[in-house]
Amino acid sequence: MKTLYRLLFSGLVIFVTTFTSSFAKEKPLTYEDHQRWDAIAQSDLELINGDSLPLRKLGTSKQRLYLWIGQAIPPNDGDALLLKELKKSGQIWFLDTPEALFVTGDRTLMRNMNGDFVPALVDTAVAQFEEVIIVTSDVGAVPTLRGLRQWQQQTQDKAKLNRLKNVVLFFPSLYVNTPAAGEDRELFPIAFHTALPITLIQPEKGAQTNFIHETINALRSGGSLVKRFDMKNALDDHYRYVDIRKMSKRSAQTIAQSVDEFLAYSQSLNYQIYSSFEIPQLAKKPKSEMVRGLIKLDPPIKWPDNILLTDMNGRKNNVKRDYQGKALLINFWATWCPHCVEEIPSMNNALKQLDQNKFAMVSVSYRDSQKTLDEFVKCLLKEVQVDFPILMDIDGEVSAQWKVFAFPSSFIVDKDGWIHYSINAGSIWDTPEMIRIMREVSEK
Repeated sequence: MKTLYRLLFSGLVIFVTTFTSSFAKEKPLTYEDHQRWDAIAQSDLELINGDSLPLRKLGTSKQRLYLWIGQAIPPNDGDALLLKELKKSGQIWFLDTPEALFVTGDRTLMRNMNGDFVPALVDTAVAQFEEVIIVTSDVGAVPTLRGLRQWQQQTQDKAKLNRLKNVVLFFPSLYVNTPAAGEDRELFPIAFHTALPITLIQPEKGAQTNFIHETINALRSGGSLVKRFDMKNALDDHYRYVDIRKMSKRSAQTIAQSVDEFLAYSQSLNYQIYSSFEIPQLAKKPKSEMVRGLIKLDPPIKWPDNILLTDMNGRKNNVKRDYQGKALLINFWATWCPHCVEEIPSMNNALKQLDQNKFAMVSVSYRDSQKTLDEFVKCLLKEVQVDFPILMDIDGEVSAQWKVFAFPSSFIVDKDGWIHYSINAGSIWDTPEMIRIMREVSEK
């Protein structure tokens, strides 16, 4: 009987251990999870001008405040975990900008906002804290910098001005539009007329990595002190298509560390924020508009450079030579881009309907390592076949030469290297209209 009890007890211990271990292991979080974010209480902040704004507040620091101005995309559990980690180094006020201002979370709309809500918010912050750090990301940088300019113009108290210690721009997008693939972009004038202490954090694999120097040069030309920090193996939205728990923690630690380093750097230079009369006159701002769908280039443009890349099997490809006499669909994509994967079946089907003696397809993977691409394709092939070669643009230089600013981006090129169409979004390539266009170009 004692032996039976011992066996039963041992079995119970094993069961409890297994049961509790299964709960101790954290469930993977996806970009769609919002439960943790929704659990953060929201309260109204009374502003110094008598208005109020709804904020989520975390932390108890009386010295440093991270004033986070949200972008167009709604916050999720990744943001909740990020803020939980970041509050270790300062108090946080998070403004969910679209929600607080009763506007839709639209990137184009946010680019066109003038930032009128920012001055009173910053004024309230500098009245309570010795160190105010503004944080924003992506298109949130546009109204944030516009609003900060207004605040500078309105503020004559130098002590208040210099309580704004740092403006952290996380993968900022200060461009007027995401233009048709292959065309030039235009920076908003505010990029050239900002004079602030700026930390710029750029994900290593972000879509703008090869062009971020344009933004930095523009900010510096206006009088900003800019220090750049890179996040290794990170993407735009910092935790969108990877492990949310790991990346949110890394993002928070990067922000806190980069701010501390920037403050030491700016203090060594005795950097001061410019007073209002020293700020250059701002030009009239252009309007941001969404560029949609397949764009016909009339007249066509010559492709910018030959594509010389290695495929996944280590074979060197010379696209101009290897596909001589054929029209091409050249597709730039990335493993972290869901729309890039969604269009593959329709590309396969379109290729079957075309004369492959006259037309071919080539895909170019953006800044993915051989290991990442191998693992991704191995999983992908379980769901869908890829009927065209995948070339590796590991450093992103070919994508930059082709002026690719968004993923996926594709070009329809005739046999002589003239680009007739471009698109900077996912597409359904096997529609009758798309087939007609590709056949038409293949006959040129």
